[in-house]
Amino acid sequence: MEGFVKLFSTMQIGSKISKNRIGLSPMGEGMATPAGEITDQYKAYYIERAKGGAGIISIGYLNVDYPRGSSGPQARIDDHTNLEALKDIINQCHEYGALVIPQLHHAGGQTTSMATGGVEPWTPSDKECEHIMVKGMRTVGPQHAMTLDEVHFVRDQFIKSAVNLKKAGADGATIHSGHGYLISEFLTPDFNARTDEYGGSLENRARILTEIIEGIRRECGPDFIIGARIPGKEFVPNGLSDEECAEIARLCEKAGCDFLDVTVGAISAFSNMIETEKYPQGSRVPFAEKIKAAVNIPVGVSGTLRDPEFCEAVIENEKVDFVYLARALLCDPYWPEKAKTGRANEIRKCMSCSEGCMRSVMEGSFASCVINPVTGRELQYGSAEKAESAKSVVVIGGGIAGMQAAIVASDRGHQVILLEKADHLGGQLDLACIPPDKGRVREAKEWFAAETERKQIEVRYNTEATVELIQEINPDEVILATGAVPVTRLPIEGCENALQAWDVIGGIAPIPEHQHVTVVGGGLVACELTEMLLEKGNQVTMIEMLPQIANGMEMMHSFDLTMSFMAAGVEQKTNATVKSIAPNAVTFEQEGELMTKETDKVILAVGQKSYGKELGNDLIRAGYHVQVIGDAEKASKIQNATLTAYAAAYSI
Repeated sequence: MEGFVKLFSTMQIGSKISKNRIGLSPMGEGMATPAGEITDQYKAYYIERAKGGAGIISIGYLNVDYPRGSSGPQARIDDHTNLEALKDIINQCHEYGALVIPQLHHAGGQTTSMATGGVEPWTPSDKECEHIMVKGMRTVGPQHAMTLDEVHFVRDQFIKSAVNLKKAGADGATIHSGHGYLISEFLTPDFNARTDEYGGSLENRARILTEIIEGIRRECGPDFIIGARIPGKEFVPNGLSDEECAEIARLCEKAGCDFLDVTVGAISAFSNMIETEKYPQGSRVPFAEKIKAAVNIPVGVSGTLRDPEFCEAVIENEKVDFVYLARALLCDPYWPEKAKTGRANEIRKCMSCSEGCMRSVMEGSFASCVINPVTGRELQYGSAEKAESAKSVVVIGGGIAGMQAAIVASDRGHQVILLEKADHLGGQLDLACIPPDKGRVREAKEWFAAETERKQIEVRYNTEATVELIQEINPDEVILATGAVPVTRLPIEGCENALQAWDVIGGIAPIPEHQHVTVVGGGLVACELTEMLLEKGNQVTMIEMLPQIANGMEMMHSFDLTMSFMAAGVEQKTNATVKSIAPNAVTFEQEGELMTKETDKVILAVGQKSYGKELGNDLIRAGYHVQVIGDAEKASKIQNATLTAYAAAYSI
């Protein structure tokens, strides 16, 4: 705890005491069944975060109006379906000393009938809005403007659901009033055009929220903690002002709230809500600081919070009273325990990539993590228990897949030798951390390398793996993690006139400056290369065979990338096939028309292919059991590398 005195001090919250100032922020984990039932994996996920040391566990997105209030696979709390399962979670979290304050949720207009079992979503009004999430949902299907009776019904559903939480043994409940969901929609003038007592003035727009707070206090008593997740900022032209956000906080306190969790409301870009790596740490702290100045109850903040040092400082400087960690505790549930015991350097830090967490949930799957394969699979993997018998294992390749495999095999009690042909560990992460705003990838690389060292795994650098070397070592198991290499041979005349993206990113070839550059390809590497080129003052044209660039990139990053490329004047030629490359021109076919583009440089970024399978086949023929993982098996993303690595090592 040395150095983090404030972070690990106790906090009075309502009638109870939190053991520290760290909470698991409520998130949609996507682990309930389609019928809204809590699964064993759901339980394991939350209990693991309590075990990791968080003082408050906020179970996220409990549905108060099933199925109408759903925005995905969410557990229901509007009846007794999940009471026994919740009791189990709450009791075990209590054993680890955590308070449990679940979040009550209604999606409002931020859903579609596909997620609500065919039921038309309810909204405060049918007014056109600028909130990007609801605008998108409304293109899918109609939504219903609520009658007064329906407003009262939803209000009572929140209160009834809080009563159910109390029956399950929860310490309290949080009312989700942010992110453009139903209560947030009532609050913001961007959305609420009602003319009755729930529309018009701010006090009227906040009426449903204050009535919910008052009702919960009346039904659940003085010892039940009531919190509200409220907007500290909105990012739409007709949204809440900063002063209105502060006034909402005051109204919540007056109604009986015990604490506030400050987030955002209506947004104009996806990353306003789920911040990408471009956002500075603690970008929402200034919003929360203004809310804290307006009230006399504890105020917390969520968002991009990663380092214990930063969290300690914002509490010590009285900007907030506590921090809600979201993706940070997905990435490393033991963030609190490591910080408390002087092992902050061992915290596995979130990359803010949103690939495994937000993307998975939005696509109807469960929350996971790109660099922590156990997240979302706690029931399957839990901790890497010792194997029945120790074996000797050789891992070939020191990229992220190889390091992950070596770490897990070591945790399982095996004797591991990692062979790496370079003089350091990292593999493709060496390139992935170079483009703009990719410093967090570097931190991930450094964590895996440091963890390999902490496990005292034998690493043989500058060592090219061969059949003869493996026979000399004679291991029981071989894991092949040799990665991928860029595709360089293409059926394009004049390919020799182009540079390779990997060479430019890696500094082997000089990056052009103040020139016109044509990038052949529109995938992730091509987009990151384009960002680098723009930083050097280049004018960029991208030529992509598919209908759009950034194909396969998750939504938050794709949206921000599209906007920044438009602002920078990046010319995009999609559904286009390159036919030939000359020293100062590229010829391509688009919609049946052959065109030539004059350019100073052409750079190929057309994908990658697996490398090293021949060695794997030779080792199999030599009698070894070989598991091929990561890009060596199939060129893909980081999550595939870590997940296949974990599974391979766990199976030994």
